[in-house]
Amino acid sequence: METTSANRSNDNDSDMSDDDEYELFNPVLASIRLENLAEYASNIRNSLVQHSGNFKAATVGSLMFGSYHVLYPLEFDDGVRWLFKIPINGTRDKFCDLDGRSIRSEALTMRYLQKRTTIPIPDVFSFSDSCDNELNCPFILMKYIDGKSLYDIWFDKTQPNDVTEARRTKSLQGVAAAMVQLSQVSFEQAGLLSFSGLNDDIEINTLEIGPLCLLNNCAMLERMKDDDYNELPICLEAGPFRDPKDYFTAVLDYREKGPTSDFTRGQLILLRMLLGWIPEPELRDGCKPFVLAHPDLDIQNVLVAEDGTLQGIIDWDGVCSVPRSIGNERFPSWLTRDWDPSMYGWNEDMERGVKPLGVWEDSPETLRKYRSIYTGFVQSFADSNGNPVFGLTRNSLICENLFIAANDPVCTSGILQKVFGEIQDLVRADVLHSASSDEEGLEEFDIYNISWALSENRLSEHYSKLLKLGFHLLLKGKEVL
Repeated sequence: METTSANRSNDNDSDMSDDDEYELFNPVLASIRLENLAEYASNIRNSLVQHSGNFKAATVGSLMFGSYHVLYPLEFDDGVRWLFKIPINGTRDKFCDLDGRSIRSEALTMRYLQKRTTIPIPDVFSFSDSCDNELNCPFILMKYIDGKSLYDIWFDKTQPNDVTEARRTKSLQGVAAAMVQLSQVSFEQAGLLSFSGLNDDIEINTLEIGPLCLLNNCAMLERMKDDDYNELPICLEAGPFRDPKDYFTAVLDYREKGPTSDFTRGQLILLRMLLGWIPEPELRDGCKPFVLAHPDLDIQNVLVAEDGTLQGIIDWDGVCSVPRSIGNERFPSWLTRDWDPSMYGWNEDMERGVKPLGVWEDSPETLRKYRSIYTGFVQSFADSNGNPVFGLTRNSLICENLFIAANDPVCTSGILQKVFGEIQDLVRADVLHSASSDEEGLEEFDIYNISWALSENRLSEHYSKLLKLGFHLLLKGKEVL
């Protein structure tokens, strides 16, 4: 793993530079018995069957920070490096049962995948799902993966265009090959994998699926109004789910209970309608409706070699089974940023090499090109595994963004406007193609009027049918969006 200053959405690890910036981490830092870490790690390594040496105490490196974790690198006298990862809420007064189940599931799911796939996942050497240990904190102790952040390789402006394109393509090939392997197992429910013992030596069909932890962005925004505001994550315990629609709308259910304006209420109704129309793929023999997927397949969690060869996929915090429509064959999130206007910061200056104040972005045309390349890779690897699902990757652009819109109030309006704009264009084109007299009735077919009509329970059957038609046309298209 390589730390980097590149930060897409405050998710990257970074070196400590300003005490005030990391004040939120002080409670967990104060509770860790750091003086025991080096000896603990050495004892764990000496106990591993595959090692026969007697290793001296490891050296603890400089503290690093993630969004919701603190991390300590460790190095042994033979150069082997490990990483000690602790959640931000890993104190006795903050860490709850759900947190414990989540970290346990993360560690054992990583072990399960590391043993049964070729996905470059960090080896997990030890973990604790409570503070009842000699380090006084929940943790995962894992292998430190060497590699460069894909962000640095993807946006390396010192290289010729052909070199950059070759690196990008190779990295996408590696990610696609890794993600396709996650469909080797499937589940009847969406949720956290629950292992019955301390090890992962268990048949996948005997695993139980338990409740999962969804980040409650709505509650975190509401908390900003409080005098004692802090940035600790607020999670919503939900599931497990047998119906994909219930998974999609779990946070939306919470949002609809809170105070909203009439227009926002109409947007949420529209969002629920669209989520309800998402089709799940037809299941083949032995396949089940839910698959494992990386919980945050963003550019900062992919580590590569200089030429773009995949070295590691990190940060499996929150890994669970999810609906196939947003599962392991979905696009990596750095390829879909143009469909989330609130988070997308591209401008023409970036195409001319002008360094942005924030992070580098790709143009919509460039993103579309790499979405097409990634779709081809997923299809080829899925074909070789005898498990092709046509259109799944293409449509994940729509499904994943609607899921984001449901979960994050900051993104709701922008994503809805983007998706509705596509629907609007398709409906108008369909009406013109059919030479229908309905064209005159499209004057008020826009997101503003539709949202107001839904909030007042007066959306006409005609517009409802057009809305569903447009969404269906959007999903059944052949070209990559």
